[in-house]
Amino acid sequence: MGFCISLGRVAVDPRLADFFYNSDSLFFSVIYQELFLKSGANFLTSLNGFGWTPALYFFPDLVQYFALRTIFLSMENGGWELTHLSYSAFQWIFLLSGILFLLQKFLKEKISYEKAGLVLAFGFSIGSILILFKQDLFVFLPGFHGGNLAVLCWAWGFFYQWERSNSKKNFALVVGAAFLFSLSDLLFVPYFLIPTLSLHIFDWLLRERSIHRFQKITYIYSPVFLGIVASRVVFQILRKNSFIFFPGTASPKKIGEAIATWNWENFLHSFSYLCRENWIYLVLIILFFGILKFLPKKEEGEDLNKPVYLFLILGILVPFIFLIYGFIFGLTGKSGIQGIDRYFGEILLGFLGIGVLCILRISDIPVLRFGLGVIFSLGTLFGIFSSYSKGLGLTYYPAKVACLDELTDRYHLRRGVASFWYVRPMRIFSKKGLEPDDYLYDLMLFYWQNNLNWFERENPPYTFAIVDGVDEKIVRKKLGEPISISYCDKIPIYIFANPEKSLEFVKENRGKIELWKFSTSRY
Repeated sequence: MGFCISLGRVAVDPRLADFFYNSDSLFFSVIYQELFLKSGANFLTSLNGFGWTPALYFFPDLVQYFALRTIFLSMENGGWELTHLSYSAFQWIFLLSGILFLLQKFLKEKISYEKAGLVLAFGFSIGSILILFKQDLFVFLPGFHGGNLAVLCWAWGFFYQWERSNSKKNFALVVGAAFLFSLSDLLFVPYFLIPTLSLHIFDWLLRERSIHRFQKITYIYSPVFLGIVASRVVFQILRKNSFIFFPGTASPKKIGEAIATWNWENFLHSFSYLCRENWIYLVLIILFFGILKFLPKKEEGEDLNKPVYLFLILGILVPFIFLIYGFIFGLTGKSGIQGIDRYFGEILLGFLGIGVLCILRISDIPVLRFGLGVIFSLGTLFGIFSSYSKGLGLTYYPAKVACLDELTDRYHLRRGVASFWYVRPMRIFSKKGLEPDDYLYDLMLFYWQNNLNWFERENPPYTFAIVDGVDEKIVRKKLGEPISISYCDKIPIYIFANPEKSLEFVKENRGKIELWKFSTSRY
């Protein structure tokens, strides 16, 4: 309850709202709008020419979001917001349930309702803290790799279930999970494989270094690699289709060039930044690991060492490998990492997983179990009180969108030029049907997360430009001199009434699109 109430802070807290409803998180909102809500929408043709994101996010993101948006379709006001908030709650519950599902595979007895309640109370308390303190919000949203964290423990559970049973059913489950999750988000592959392979390799090195054991490990991983290979084949097929543009992942540098340009100062700066940004998680992971090693082992038949090390490796080793990979292949920029966010969410999951393990072990001691219950109850009450005292809300109508809507009434605006961070919030939350198109700073077309047909339309003409993130001189050159300049939150809004210049600009767009299609073999 406390967690759900904390979500009510989103609409009334500008910083929370700006993140929850930013252009990245509204990607599936725009797709749903194009497919089902726009006038003349056609499920079979509306996405023709649409540019996807590098990660496909098919499952759970797209499926989950579309299902929830359909449930709230009848709502005249607040449908988009309620979809986002319920998505956040569902994804967090899915993640916590996955941890319990995985741990149950290593326990002799079923996790009691009392222990499961403590685990969920812990998880919801952490969720409330993240929301109220505006930390790691990507884990709650679609299109931010949060879905990858939510499915990881489920995939591990299927894998260890297969390792124990070797049944055809579990083989198929692992193939399906590896295929679907790696197709949806390529980050799934290192998240899944680095911890599991590390444990199997260490086990092989320390216990039984034999060909037979190596063959058995290879056999265990066969459904995983089969699913991953199949996903890459399907992904290449999708990339070659001419209907929807799937851009794929960033191209890394050549290894020789990357090593030659290696900069230790930038690497150490990024490493220290990574540690500073996540020091609480890292300290708690090590602390919980120490507690688990200190506590006496339980009865035979329970093997909690494996999940302990899984989450330890996920939270500490995997992000370090990611950092090195980013530097070797030149994916972190010249100055190293500038921000730690969605690509290092495995640290958060590592903390949650090892924290749940610690709670399950500590709760065997009645006094400590009671103490945990009191602490989590107080935490829930604090979250509820903190949320209520600052105010709650549902509908989101940002000031910039409201201001543009007001200008729409005055100047009969409809279509305009804007940069990435303005476009999707305005398309979703405008009450006047504003349709700004997404351009880069020099007014070149931005292919990702946009429909090429938007740039090629002659009508309605371009009648406004939000001069923030686009070059003012180029805007004047392409669309003519504005008949009026207004301001929304100190941002200049140019108003135009020159359909001839708009048509010239659209024809120029068509030429760019034709050239792009030719260069990418998309005819």
